Amino acid sequence: MQIPLYILLFKTFHAQRKKNRAQMYEMNLAPGQPKVLRYISTNDDCKLKDIAEACDVEPATVSKILNGLEEKNMLTRQINPHNKRAYQLRITPLGQEALKKWDIHCREVEAISLQGFSAQEKEQFKDYLSRMYMNLAGKELE
Repeated sequence: MQIPLYILLFKTFHAQRKKNRAQMYEMNLAPGQPKVLRYISTNDDCKLKDIAEACDVEPATVSKILNGLEEKNMLTRQINPHNKRAYQLRITPLGQEALKKWDIHCREVEAISLQGFSAQEKEQFKDYLSRMYMNLAGKELE
């Protein structure tokens, strides 16, 4: 019996999420926090709406994630002196360490996920996923 693509994607996504979630909690991170930390780490003086767009979540969700990161002392938030309606977001050393550990873990899960794939197959697979994302989201992956 041939398994439909949507089932393959669904089951693969959940298998990856299950592998990631256990480690995420050990690193004192919650769902959504790693991708927000990563975005902030590479985008100085970013706005909430920019984070939301880049992370494919609603601004209200980003606000909750930022609150959680701030409570864990992984992020500081200060009023931007150049724009009083905006915040300056900075990742603390604790947040940087958590992100570093998370990136290492994700590379390990990626290596497990792609065992047996040739370099060419890995590139093709990434291309297929990028094209699917473009078809579904109407924008390129960043």
